[in-house]
Amino acid sequence: FDEVDAVKKIAKENPDKFHVVVATDDSIQPITATEGTGLVHSAPSAGTEDFHLGRKYGFPLIPVIADNADYIEGFGEFSGKNAKKHPELIIDFLKTHENGRFLLKTLRYKHRYPACWRCKTELVWKVADEWYIAMDKPSGNDKRTLRERMVTVAKNIQWMPEFGLDRELDWLKNMHDWLISKKNRYWGLALPIYECKKCGTFEVLGGKDELKSRAVSGWEQFEGKTPHKPYIDGVKIACPHCGETVIRINDVGNPWLDAGIVPFSTVSEHNDEAPLYTQNREEWERWFPAQFITESFPGQFKNWFYALIAMSTVLEDRNPFERVLGFGTLVGEDGRPMHKSWGNAIEFNEGADKIGVDVMRWMYVRSNPAENLPFGYKKADEVRRQFFLMLWNTYKFFIEYANIDGFDREKTIEAVNVLDLWVTARLNSMNKRVDQALREYDARKASVEIEQFVSDVSTWYIRRSRDRVWVKARSEQDKQSFYQTLYRVLVDLSGILSPFMPFVSEEMWTNLTGGESVHLSLWPKVNITGNDTQLIADMEVVREIVEVGHRIRKDLKVKVRQPLAKVFFKLPQNKRYQLSGFEKQYEKLVEEELNVKAVSYDYHNDEAIMVTYDTDLTPELEKEGQLRELVRKIQAMRKEHGVKMNEKVVLTIPHEYSGFKEEIKQEIFVSEVVLGETLTISL
Repeated sequence: FDEVDAVKKIAKENPDKFHVVVATDDSIQPITATEGTGLVHSAPSAGTEDFHLGRKYGFPLIPVIADNADYIEGFGEFSGKNAKKHPELIIDFLKTHENGRFLLKTLRYKHRYPACWRCKTELVWKVADEWYIAMDKPSGNDKRTLRERMVTVAKNIQWMPEFGLDRELDWLKNMHDWLISKKNRYWGLALPIYECKKCGTFEVLGGKDELKSRAVSGWEQFEGKTPHKPYIDGVKIACPHCGETVIRINDVGNPWLDAGIVPFSTVSEHNDEAPLYTQNREEWERWFPAQFITESFPGQFKNWFYALIAMSTVLEDRNPFERVLGFGTLVGEDGRPMHKSWGNAIEFNEGADKIGVDVMRWMYVRSNPAENLPFGYKKADEVRRQFFLMLWNTYKFFIEYANIDGFDREKTIEAVNVLDLWVTARLNSMNKRVDQALREYDARKASVEIEQFVSDVSTWYIRRSRDRVWVKARSEQDKQSFYQTLYRVLVDLSGILSPFMPFVSEEMWTNLTGGESVHLSLWPKVNITGNDTQLIADMEVVREIVEVGHRIRKDLKVKVRQPLAKVFFKLPQNKRYQLSGFEKQYEKLVEEELNVKAVSYDYHNDEAIMVTYDTDLTPELEKEGQLRELVRKIQAMRKEHGVKMNEKVVLTIPHEYSGFKEEIKQEIFVSEVVLGETLTISL
């Protein structure tokens, strides 16, 4: 090909760069002794490795094809033919063996080839002139490069998760110059670069005012239009060096230029023609830097995050945002990307209908945002069972019992029951922790606090308070104190939940308060008292004691419904109660939860809690155990027959239970207890 005009011209200008043999650079184009001949023909304008190796050795570029893959003028019989449509063109040319052409042998060789990621059309590699922002050109008094400055700025940002900084630094340290132009595009930012074809001068215009003052033609047709194609291209300016008429380059900008410049292009409500950055710096400073941004991990370290940092480094030499949350992607429940063909894809509308949007939102909130989220119906059922149903059953319990007991939310009663004081302390503690987590932009941490609180309310507060309401209540004041406390818990909880579960919280809050909307209410106030922290710690001791007590009862194979005379604990020294005046209430909770008549303590230097039960059953204890088992059966029968909570029944009990008639009336909502052959109920 030395005789074709295009090659002859460049060969004449670079005589020492043709037909030379050079050692490869393994970091650019590795060559092995086990593959091929060990010799590779290099064409710097027609391959990635060839291009980079050519730059290292200063080889000239020989333009070969146009943007449509046609061979350009100067290539003899190839000119005008398409390299993609005729991939064997050169092979066929050599096969003729004319005028020095020679082809020794052809082999089939499998290799990777570029293709469009969207339509899969095969592509050809072509060198093109583009516009870049130099990353390694020293500037300023300190002669630091843009790359070095951006590294400094990136380190001043709080990255969530922390490894996000490492990813960004890895990109900054290894990326090439920033490509900012796009060829053969119509839509996009029209790069304001004007290049003189005569003398080679190029300049970047700073805005419409400068373009208007420099325009030699076309301004009248452009005025009033947006600076996009085709309008902007009608405006021409004069070259400041040679006076030649110059038009804007044909390229449009990389879209990440638009994304990166947003903090500096924001306009004022009073002036939408010019950005605050240039017109009102004082106002602009109120909004800069942004407190928080978030985007998915894949690609954003080299796109949006990078573009924002680059623009801000050049213009302000400081970070454009204070913190950034990078999150994973949604994948199928099987861990693979969602694809219809794989059967693991879920359309949003379908998922919203089957799962419920609040449950779906909680799935997102509860997951680690830095990891991919496996999304599916099994995961949704798990979230619904573990949290949503517990929350709703707690709310339902209050609504049902408060209504039949005539709770008045306008009355106020001073809480003296340690359970009411404790759950109020837990509410305030949870509220404070959630508030702090949200201020740190950690929604997952907040969700964990909420879940734990709902579990505490359901499995401890309500569990230990069931005997305080309805027919089992022994004190009207204590009953109303319970309702008032749980009411305040649910109202505040629905407010705290509102950003996470807007629909369920709205239903709860409006029904509880009669207000217009939870989303128009203020965030619940945190009101922590001096004893709250110790009260919470003391109750943790109580719950730890009963947890060990239950485990020992299970080991002894003694049912919890069977009362025992006494339990004796040996506690570590650090398990002492700190709040005086509540010891009797703590003991009462342990007695009721473990179903014993008495509790005694002692302390030892071991770290473990030691438990000993008195398992001797007196006739009275056996009788009480039988009563509890009978009550359980009756309650199960009420549920099985669909008897409503506030419906009285006529209860028939076998004669052997005749001694339990009065006790049953205190435990079960009945109109009459009669003796018979079998256990039955009727309305």
